Formats: sequence, C-alpha cells, structure tokens
Amino acid sequence: MSGPLDDASRPPDPGDRPPAGRLAHAPSERYAERLGSRVPGGADGTPRQTSVATLLGALVPAIVALLVTVAAMVVVGGVLAEQRGLLLTAGFGGAAIGLLAAGAAVSPDGVAPPALPRGRAVRVAVFLAVLAVAGAAIGTWAYGRLEGGVLDPVTYLWTVFGPLIPAEAVLAGLTAAWGAGAGPVRSRS
Repeated sequence: MSGPLDDASRPPDPGDRPPAGRLAHAPSERYAERLGSRVPGGADGTPRQTSVATLLGALVPAIVALLVTVAAMVVVGGVLAEQRGLLLTAGFGGAAIGLLAAGAAVSPDGVAPPALPRGRAVRVAVFLAVLAVAGAAIGTWAYGRLEGGVLDPVTYLWTVFGPLIPAEAVLAGLTAAWGAGAGPVRSRS
C-alpha cells in the first residue's frame, strides 16, 4: 500500500535533477505558444509542407534570370554570331540564376521555414542553368532557321558550335552551384 505521496506525486529530491548541461526542454519551445501556427511544424510536431505557390514565388527571380540568360545567349550566339562570348554569358547567367535561386533556401520572415533546403536549392539552380543553355541552343537553332538554315537542331549545333555547348552547360552549372551556395541576393527595402 502506498502512502499519500506516492512516487508520481511526490516532489523531486534535490539529487533527482537532470544532469548538468541538459535542458528539460528546447529553448525555442518558449516561443511556440506565442507564435501559434507560424512555428515550422504542425500542432502534432510534423513538419509543414511547402506549397507549390510558395516554391514558385521563391524561384521567380531565378526563372526571370533564366529567361534573360536564354535571350542574351541567343543574341550573342545567333544574332551576333559570336562564339567567344557564349562562355562568358553562360557563366554570368549561371551565377545569376544560382544567386537568385538561393533566396528559396532562406526564410522569408525569419520564422516560416524556407521554401527549399539549401542542398535542394543548389540542385534546382544547376538544373535551371543547364536548362537555360539548352533553351539558348534551341533558340539559336531557331534563329538559324529564320535565316534560311535547313539542318536539324543536333546537326546544326554540332556543326556550328561543336563541343562549346556542353562546355557552356558545365560552366553554367558550376557557377549556378557556386551562386546557390554563396547567395542569396536580395534588394534592400
């Protein structure tokens, strides 16, 4: 028979404290009550999913940089017919895409979780940069068709540019990975 103060209801003895250096609760738990639903997890502790609209909103600057890179590469490679500037354009375009895609790996307000983890933002930036080079190659071929070209895209691109296009893709991917790891770039408001 247990007495009026059984083990569950008796106050702890001074020697029953947790070991030094360990906290009973995480320091951030004190903010959970004040912030309510803005905490990066649901009420049951499971992480919230990022919506597609939030993800696309975070990647809009990088997508705009992709389109600008494609246009610049088509102008340099197709309209100006200058091959030497293509590597430079691909490098700067990839860096811009990466620096702007890194914004998706940062919390928009300091409380909400970022749209993407940093590693995934790097992979998305590299994908967008390589996509920009591929889009520019197709755009350059289409411009060549407007000037009276008759070759299919692969034959035209290999004949005119050779291994330059794979080199552009590698350079754009490397600079995008650098940019996504070093970024983000944000304007001051």
